[in-house]
Amino acid sequence: MSANTHSNDVPEDQELFPISVVSEATGVPAVTLRAWERRYGFLNPHRTETGRRLYSVEHIGLIRRVLGLLDSGVSVGRVEAILRGEGQGTTAVGETAWERYRANMAEAIQSFDERRLDGIYNEALAYYSIELVTRELIIPILGQLGDTWNNKTTGIAEEHFFSLYIRNKLGSRWHHGEPPASGRRVLACCLPGDLHEYGLMLFALSARSRGLDLTLLGANMPLESLPEVVTRIRAAAVVLSSTVEPGWQVIERDIRSLVSGMSVPVFVGGAGVAQKSAALEAVGAVPVGSQLSAGVEAIFSYLAEHKARPSRGDSGH
Repeated sequence: MSANTHSNDVPEDQELFPISVVSEATGVPAVTLRAWERRYGFLNPHRTETGRRLYSVEHIGLIRRVLGLLDSGVSVGRVEAILRGEGQGTTAVGETAWERYRANMAEAIQSFDERRLDGIYNEALAYYSIELVTRELIIPILGQLGDTWNNKTTGIAEEHFFSLYIRNKLGSRWHHGEPPASGRRVLACCLPGDLHEYGLMLFALSARSRGLDLTLLGANMPLESLPEVVTRIRAAAVVLSSTVEPGWQVIERDIRSLVSGMSVPVFVGGAGVAQKSAALEAVGAVPVGSQLSAGVEAIFSYLAEHKARPSRGDSGH
């Protein structure tokens, strides 16, 4: 089926789904699905005689493809042309462009030049999505700084400088954004001993864009305090962020104890636990890896399938 296929006849030999089911399965709000149909024309569901929208498995695949394009930095206005095969390859950012951004940002950090750093960051955001800038610029720079810090005595001040800068930028985006009107309530924090909040903030911004309603508790959080908070806010899940590798006791003692006392899933992700999946599964946690978009999608899909707890909207808050 092409991007613009439209039919008012409901086929009898296909499994079809209403817009509410498709919205929950893909994470795309129903209002957005309708806008993609009316305004941009690249998603046209089947219609019943009464005008009710019904989506096929093929439609759902198309929606996921659109999400992938948007996540890579393609504007919504360009999606139809790309789906039709027009302009393929013209929207991707060349490797040299990202290399230039990284090199300029690294120079600004080395000279502790916040004004220049701000200009580079704002220029990137003017052209590309926050998800793409995060993946291609922020995370690689943080990785470079971490490698420098681990391999020699220099680089500690630079890492602190940039971490504080990006934490403030992400915090500003978080506090000026609107939380979902309804959605699964999720409690999120950093593991004990992890003082770096930027990983948590990057996750929070991405998760909010997928419709999750997050309560953040920040860095270095004692896990024994979480069950009471989960009960009070009726959270559907707990997400633990790990930028640095935790000690064995954090997993074997703290996370194990938390999971055993919880009736909701405990997800753990981040660079610090990238190689700890087996250990996390052994204590009952759900590892979601270190890739931001994939981790958010895994959490969203898990909650959609398991419906661990009622949403915030169902609790009357």
